[in-house]
Amino acid sequence: MPRFNAESNVDVYVVCSDDPLLKLERTSALIAQGRSKLPDADFLLYTFSDLQGFGGANLQSIENEMSDPGLFGGDRIIKVNLKDLDATAIELFKLVAASYRPGLFIILELPRINTIYTKVDPLDPTPLKHILSFDPNVAPTPKKGAKKPKRQTSLETRKKEAMGYLKGMGAHIEVLYAPEGPELKSWIGARGRKYRLNIAPHVVEFIAQSCDNNLLTIDHSLQLMELLHSDQSGNVSELTMDEVETYFTQDARYNGFELPQAILSGDSLKALNVISSFCSGQEMNLQAALSLLIGRMDESLTSVALGKEKNISRAPYREQNIFFMSRNVKVKASQEALMKAIREMPDNLLHFLSQCLSEASIALSRFDAESALRALQRMALAVNNGAVRFLSPELI
Repeated sequence: MPRFNAESNVDVYVVCSDDPLLKLERTSALIAQGRSKLPDADFLLYTFSDLQGFGGANLQSIENEMSDPGLFGGDRIIKVNLKDLDATAIELFKLVAASYRPGLFIILELPRINTIYTKVDPLDPTPLKHILSFDPNVAPTPKKGAKKPKRQTSLETRKKEAMGYLKGMGAHIEVLYAPEGPELKSWIGARGRKYRLNIAPHVVEFIAQSCDNNLLTIDHSLQLMELLHSDQSGNVSELTMDEVETYFTQDARYNGFELPQAILSGDSLKALNVISSFCSGQEMNLQAALSLLIGRMDESLTSVALGKEKNISRAPYREQNIFFMSRNVKVKASQEALMKAIREMPDNLLHFLSQCLSEASIALSRFDAESALRALQRMALAVNNGAVRFLSPELI
């Protein structure tokens, strides 16, 4: 089959990585790039929860935003946080390929994908453009005398096809890998220089082992270390082993990953402390900090809902372990908090937390950081022992 020649000037970016910092920095750079090209564009953020409807994906809202508003100005910077290359992602990719127009800058963020999907041949998206809506509940009316539809293709085939349509319309597909081994040590050294810190090799080794190769933890920690040396104006400081050991053996440092664990465990005080510490630690980049927290909570609440649906708390250990690995939950404490929520969290509390998360996402898309922060704080307070009993009926 001949290869389709894709457009080269399309502003659609698919950023895939299992590392939150790599995704955060790359998507932040892309948002800035979008702002420079479309200074008057509205910024819209969608999480996986925002795209869910009864029985499947609900893409009506994002489809409306992508449509051409005519004379009323329709520049949009749209970022979508997806949990996986699943059925929802497939429908979204087809929608983007069919509906893209000038004035759109689209960023699709999802975990790392298999390289086989990045090597598919481009497909001409033109046949998709006759589809007016990708609402799975609306079946197209068959033409008179049309042949019966073919048997539905496999999910694997649909994934490759959806990626082919994106490549065919000129999307930029990026798979980011976290550094390991010697590359990680070089990364830590370079990161230290960024924050005006000189880090000896044995200190680099200690940091890499203490942070379990978590780039976000390492970066946030080095930022705090920079503050310890802020009195030395403009000079590069030596980061000592004593300073590193003192810091990395205390529990007062937060990097955002602890928030789902605290909320799912019912620890309101710790959840509030994590939100305050992490957001204040981001200094001027509060928007990015809130975006990461919202993304982490979206992944966790989706996992709780899925775990309840599959009754995973009663499944054999091997099946539970597969479930955790498929959700990229590798830390034991996080697994225990997730399982506790699956087993014990009332449905009305889960519904309330999902509502708060949606409010936070909408507020952030409107650059209303204060409202987004308050919505996260309500989530933290709601999980306090028995707090769900005091929620207003209209909220549950």
